[in-house]
Amino acid sequence: MSEDGLSEGAVTRAELGELAGLFDRFEFAFDPRAREAKEAESKFEDEVRRLFEERVERAHPHVSFVAFHCRVKSWCRTYLRKNPP
Repeated sequence: MSEDGLSEGAVTRAELGELAGLFDRFEFAFDPRAREAKEAESKFEDEVRRLFEERVERAHPHVSFVAFHCRVKSWCRTYLRKNPP
């Protein structure tokens, strides 16, 4: 458990794999303005928002969406380092 009380358990391993795949497609895109990159970013943002609203918002009211969003991006980077695409 981290200092903000939010653990990686807020996102399942399967969800993290999916989020990391989306994150990779827009964060490391050759052309971040390409339609595919924008679509991946939009899906990523929608999924992070859904997870926050369903699992974090009520259970951890002290955690803001911005903090959760940053944490998910960090988990995605770690996931991609350990599991290269």
